[in-house]
Formats: sequence, structure tokens, C-alpha cells
Amino acid sequence: MIRLIQFETYKLIRQPRVWLTFAVMAVLMFLINLGMALDGQKMFGLLLEPLSDQFIISGNLVNSHLIAYVALNMLWVHIPVLLVIVTGDLVSGEFEAGTIRLILSSTWTRAQWLAAKVVAALIYIFLFMLFSGVVMFLPAQLVFGSGDLLVFNAGVQVIEEQEVLWRFWLALLYGTLGMMTFATISILFSVLLRNSLAAILVSLGILIVSTLLQTFGMGIFESWQHLLFTWHMAQWQNLYFSEVGLPGLLRSAVVLLAHQVVFLSLAFFLFKRMNITE
Repeated sequence: MIRLIQFETYKLIRQPRVWLTFAVMAVLMFLINLGMALDGQKMFGLLLEPLSDQFIISGNLVNSHLIAYVALNMLWVHIPVLLVIVTGDLVSGEFEAGTIRLILSSTWTRAQWLAAKVVAALIYIFLFMLFSGVVMFLPAQLVFGSGDLLVFNAGVQVIEEQEVLWRFWLALLYGTLGMMTFATISILFSVLLRNSLAAILVSLGILIVSTLLQTFGMGIFESWQHLLFTWHMAQWQNLYFSEVGLPGLLRSAVVLLAHQVVFLSLAFFLFKRMNITE
């Protein structure tokens, strides 16, 4: 099984689209850093202007922690779009290439082959998120330096410099769990639809609809927001409150894991009973 996982991981990392996602992430962070360098102080000054009569605000406020926080907000849409390009093709790509029969005629069972595919995808997501964390923080640290973080979320949250870094890496780890949950949705549709483009579009459609219901519900859907997987994916933001609500964060993490179990169980069930001769 280890050899099969190694083989599927090797196949995955040889795909140009995998390296394209890393390149796009690096370009996005370059643009964010460039924008902050050109207009960051002006933009932040406008945000703080209503508070200037109530607080004395000083120090390096446009710093690496602010830029990393801004970049983390790409967990809403931008990063899932990049990841689904890879995970939505995971199984359907074999159907489209005509290699599925050859692969399944080997000594490996269907469950073992799909499990190896899933593990390879999760390894890719972990490495991508680790790379994202580095490019979110390190270049900004070198250019802008460090400092306290002001977050405009349910008021103004002031987080001291020595507390920000562990919150960032924990938020990134939680974000990785959320991205893995979304990946399992795309893997399910990759199995179900056998078409990469259809799997990618349906997965993104579910993400967008769920995000819209969560964000623009105008209070209509507030009572059952917790049923939306995107609501739980967004709970990393709790780490950027002055008082971190760890119990709620852990509950959402368990819910995301439960989603993964359900989606992958459905994918395995469908794949084991699939007629590949159709």
C-alpha cells in the first residue's frame, strides 16, 4: 500500500497543474505585498480615521502580521479554486485518459487504489498550505517587519505582536483542515461524474452557494448557518479575537472531519460499485 501511495503521489506531482497552483499562489502574494507597499498606509489610515478621536494609535501597523491575516482571507474562495483544479481531476482524469481499466486490472483493489489517490491529494494539500503559509508571512516579514495586529472583526481586535504568530500558524492548520474537507467534495464528484470539468464546476458551485447563504443571508439563514460546511471552514477567524473561543473551534473541526468521513464514504461506496465498462 505504501508503494501505491508513493506511485500516486509521484503521478500527482508530475502534473503541470500542481505546480501551476504553487506559482499562482506566489504571484497572488507578490501582488498583495506590492499593493500594501504602495497603498497600505493610506488604506489603513482611512480605516483608522473614525477611531483617531477615541484612541492614540502608533507603531508599525502595516506589518507582516496584517498582510498574513489579509492573505488568510483567501481561504474563502481563491485557495479552494486553486486546489479543486487538482482534486477535481483526481479520479475523472483517469476515466478521460482511458487508463482506468488498466489501473484497476492490477493486483490492487478499488478501495486501495482510491485510498492511495486520496492520501496523495491530502499530501498535496498539506504541502500547498505549508508553502502558502511561508509565502504569506516570510516575504512580508522581510519587507514590512513585525508589529501588533489590528483586526476589524466584530469591532476592533488588538492582538499583541508576541501572540500573533502562533495564532497565524494555528489558523493556517485549521484552514488546511477546511481545504481537505472541500477536497473530499470534489473527489466525490470526480468519482460520480467521471468528468473533470463537471466535477470542478459542481464543487465550486456548492462552495459559492454555501458561502453566499452564509455571508449574504441577511439574517434569514442565521439559525441554520452551522449546517453549512463553509461556516465551519471560516471559524479560523475566531483565532483573531482577543479571547480565542477554542471549544467552538474544536467543535467545528470535528464537524469538518465528519464531513470528510461522509463524503469519502460515499465516494468509496460509489466507486466500488461502479461499472467501468460503460
